[in-house]
Amino acid sequence: MEQSFFADAILDHRQDLSDSHSVDSAFSNDSGIVAAHEVFEHDLTAEKLFNELQRVKEDLKSKDSEVRRAHEMRDNTNREIEDLTASLFESAHSMVEQAKYAQANAEQKLKNSNQTIEALTVENSQLKKTVYELKQILNSCRSSSDMSTTQNSIDNILSREFTCWEEKPSIERDSSVFMHRIYNEDILPCLTFPNADLSSKVLAAIETNDVVMEVCHSKGNMKTCSLMGELCQCDYRIRLGENSQWWLLSRLARNRIAAVCDFFTFIRHVQCGLVKIDAQSRYNKVIELRKQMVFARLGL
Repeated sequence: MEQSFFADAILDHRQDLSDSHSVDSAFSNDSGIVAAHEVFEHDLTAEKLFNELQRVKEDLKSKDSEVRRAHEMRDNTNREIEDLTASLFESAHSMVEQAKYAQANAEQKLKNSNQTIEALTVENSQLKKTVYELKQILNSCRSSSDMSTTQNSIDNILSREFTCWEEKPSIERDSSVFMHRIYNEDILPCLTFPNADLSSKVLAAIETNDVVMEVCHSKGNMKTCSLMGELCQCDYRIRLGENSQWWLLSRLARNRIAAVCDFFTFIRHVQCGLVKIDAQSRYNKVIELRKQMVFARLGL
């Protein structure tokens, strides 16, 4: 608007110059010459100003175009920055969620590992104690066996019964005189408990080699022995079959069952031909195992 006003002023100035020139020409020739010269100079100046005005207009148009392009670039850049910020925020949020999930998963695995280590440590301690107890029993059996072979006389009747049994070995109760005697004199008395029904089940499981006994520390709490029916310290438990329940046992009940199991284990090995010692040593071992059943039944 200022540019158009400035152009109009120049045109008015030209008009004034032409009017003054026509007025001054009426006075004299000399003054007319001077006035004409001045008008010519004014015309040149106005022409220059007009040209400069046009150039300035063109420059303004060019600058306006550059300003519009700059605004467009700024707007595009702002949009790109906003899109990038939103994308980075979403990526950061996703990474944080993944990190939280991974941390929770790692903590759960660590907890499970610690529980497994604790359980294995307890089981290892129990196994060491069991191994120690079995070694003590084995050493006692060996020492007693050595004493029996050197100090005690041999019952020829029992020896002949064992020899006849070895000709056709069988663990069934009425398969031979030898097994019938062992059942009546040692096995049945050793497995006679107040809980008669469970006692018969224990004997049947021993005969089928389907007994599992293990240490089960009750941490000082008194429990009722499943076979004896008395409130006592029950540090052992027994299972009769893979899918059977566990039964709590006192040390006395456990030792009596273990003595019978040791006897059956030995005669099964003899039956399968796994015992490579001589006949007299095998007989001495049978006598030692019978003695262990008597001692266990008496709580010795």
